[in-house]
Amino acid sequence: MTGDFLVEALLAIATVAAISCVGILSPGPDFIAVSYASMTGSRRDAAAVAAGVVIGNGIWAGAALLGVGTAFALFPSVFLVIKTAGALYLLWLGVQLLRNARKPFPEGGSGAMSGTRAAKFSKGLSTTLSNPKAAIYYASALSSAAPAAAGLALLAGMLLTVIVVASAWFATVVYVLSRPTAAEAFRRFKVYFESFFGVLLVSFGLRQMIARFS
Repeated sequence: MTGDFLVEALLAIATVAAISCVGILSPGPDFIAVSYASMTGSRRDAAAVAAGVVIGNGIWAGAALLGVGTAFALFPSVFLVIKTAGALYLLWLGVQLLRNARKPFPEGGSGAMSGTRAAKFSKGLSTTLSNPKAAIYYASALSSAAPAAAGLALLAGMLLTVIVVASAWFATVVYVLSRPTAAEAFRRFKVYFESFFGVLLVSFGLRQMIARFS
């Protein structure tokens, strides 16, 4: 590996890290799923949701490296179907939160986070995969950051960078929002939190649905 290519590779990794920070740290369905899980369940339960979100980001980033973003551009009907299904899923999640907002939170329980950790992981994963625009985002980010002579090792390093950034961010979210003060605040203002999160998810779903026609 030549010195010039090493510098180019390091620059590519740094660029991917910066771009990933912008995308992953921006509030969206991923953040809502992890923050809600952190405030309503145990730290381990929230970590399971966060792990699903991180893997979901890794899948979309890996798909981008495999050219799925290009495939979506070439076959818009496939992208349209996936985007519609994702929008409907986000709308369903939002409506469920709005319907349950006024229900009391069970003392000593985690009603909103009932189920196995595998189910919680699946919820985080499905929330992330319901946003196929992430594939387009990663496709443009990774393709613009990768050197022309990028090999398998560098592409794997770029993918690992996305996963590390996502892991660090959502681990921080889980740690901060699963603290007793955050849980107590949620119990006191449950109706407002769930209504707020529900409206956000519905708005994300509607925006994705409306984007079908743009």
